[in-house]
Amino acid sequence: MAKKLLAIQMPQGHWAMSLLGQEFYPGPETSGSSFFVYGLAWGINRGVLDKATYIDAVKRGWNAMAGYVTEEGMLGYVQPIGGGPGMAWADKSEVYGTGAFLSAGSEVYTLFGGE
Repeated sequence: MAKKLLAIQMPQGHWAMSLLGQEFYPGPETSGSSFFVYGLAWGINRGVLDKATYIDAVKRGWNAMAGYVTEEGMLGYVQPIGGGPGMAWADKSEVYGTGAFLSAGSEVYTLFGGE
């Protein structure tokens, strides 16, 4: 799965709402993307994933997610709860997106030694 995530990461650093249907929902979605960043960083930190192979995806993903934090400190572009992909907006935030983002941040912080 980790290898496939590298191939489908969007140029901006996030992953699309529909992983294999990016042309239909190319916009940012931060809850899933945050979980992917978390998982990749977790894998690197524990020696499960090769650092040289995956660190760029973690950096790009984290930088994209950090760019979607509003001036008020809210994480935007969190897809609403639903049975399938849907649009997310810059001002759309949910607690599950924030939790995923904080989890990713914890692993990214560990990965980069607090830099």
